[in-house]
Amino acid sequence: MIKQNRFNVEDEPVKEFKFALFGNSQNHEKDRRVLKTGEPSVCFNLTTEDGTLKKGMGIEDFSMPLSYDNLDDEFKINIRGNEVQTLWKLKWYDLNRGYNCYYLFYFNDEGYICYDNLFETRPATFLIPTEFTSTPYATYYRKDGQDAILLSGEGSNLTVITGERYSTSENAPRIINCASHYGKLFAITSTERGVLVYNEDPDVLAWSDEKTKGLDFSDDRGDLNKILPFNDYLYIFRDFGITEISEYGEASEFAISHIYQSSAYIEPNSIAECGEKIYFLEGKRLMEFNGRTVNDLGLQCLRKLSGSQRYAYGECFGGKYYLACRIDFDDYKKVGCENSDLGYKNNALLVYTIESGHVDILRRVDINELLALTNRFKSKLVMCFHNDYIGKIGQLTLGGKLFENNLYGVWESGITDFGMSGVAKRINKFTIQSKGDLRMSISSDVETKVFEIKGKSSVQTIEANVLGRHFGIKIEVDSQENVDVSELVVFVSERQ
Repeated sequence: MIKQNRFNVEDEPVKEFKFALFGNSQNHEKDRRVLKTGEPSVCFNLTTEDGTLKKGMGIEDFSMPLSYDNLDDEFKINIRGNEVQTLWKLKWYDLNRGYNCYYLFYFNDEGYICYDNLFETRPATFLIPTEFTSTPYATYYRKDGQDAILLSGEGSNLTVITGERYSTSENAPRIINCASHYGKLFAITSTERGVLVYNEDPDVLAWSDEKTKGLDFSDDRGDLNKILPFNDYLYIFRDFGITEISEYGEASEFAISHIYQSSAYIEPNSIAECGEKIYFLEGKRLMEFNGRTVNDLGLQCLRKLSGSQRYAYGECFGGKYYLACRIDFDDYKKVGCENSDLGYKNNALLVYTIESGHVDILRRVDINELLALTNRFKSKLVMCFHNDYIGKIGQLTLGGKLFENNLYGVWESGITDFGMSGVAKRINKFTIQSKGDLRMSISSDVETKVFEIKGKSSVQTIEANVLGRHFGIKIEVDSQENVDVSELVVFVSERQ
């Protein structure tokens, strides 16, 4: 990534270090001196995926078209209540309309299940009254050959939502997660977290104890948290491992394989499926599961995950894995949600591009949940929040704004001696090209100089004259304009 050329100047030899790409993955190693020249120690609210430095991701109010005939004009979704506590989605083929309907559901602080048909006129948010006294458990479920939402929790009977209708059951247990497979319904219940329950009748509304059996998994892999049908097998994600279940022989005979035991806790809400892979957070490692083996993706930036990640939330969308998490940026600053009097649970959105392995990070926002709304008309990644934005539903966008506020962005290099160990050096000058305004700092073991750089379409040459033995470079962006930094060349000589 770094191109070094030595050329002769009559007065003193000068080395040219060209930061040809900003696309190196960031490495949150505490000792910045071990990083390679050009490898960032941190980068947030700026994106470097295409090899240049640009204003990064942003979040705006969720909006959708009012019809399938005009997908260009979008209108904001009106929110009922003061809090959006959780989000769900549903595609349902409506026999009366003769086409698929796409719904967004959420549970609010009034105890209502609210929903909107995303491609129709929305005169008001539709409501399903319930008696849930807190946010219910939710899982997706197949009913009559279509997707449905299954809800259970304190204060109300189990509820199944099918399109704009819902049904309840007094007999079904409180289900945390379930899946229809092998013509049966498999479920994890809140009362027996070490037992996988299955019912010979896949209709949860017809649940009866006479038809119910259980597979006991009381071992050191811990509780059962999530069931995923994947590649014709059923995979059970547990506190500390993955168990595979397949059916053989007579009905109700199963082959059980404990195919993975983890070294750290697997965060249940971080588990997300993308194509033929499943991604999840295990301690401070992002893991990839292909149905047979689990691989550590080796993301160095996860070294900075802070404390418990019990509120971490993962989702796959558009070939990327998104993780709402809590990161210690170790810069002694409080940015956005980090200033909240209520504290914060998450402060960052980490974005891992699956094909390239590149990572970008959005900092400042406390995200509660992520939800991929995918269809052939208009797909979006949407989210709800803790604390400051708890009454909103947001959607991911580009442009570096959190709703109406500009996002302060930083790119910071490691500490480098430019391959000239043990000698005093001088950064004589640097060249840079940026379409927007930015602030660039050069720090050494001797001094720090700050340069306010105005955006221009051409390459600029800036006299620096910074002395030292080891140097670090920091770029900060807080303007509304989009920077587009594509050339950063530093000219270094031994001090004369």
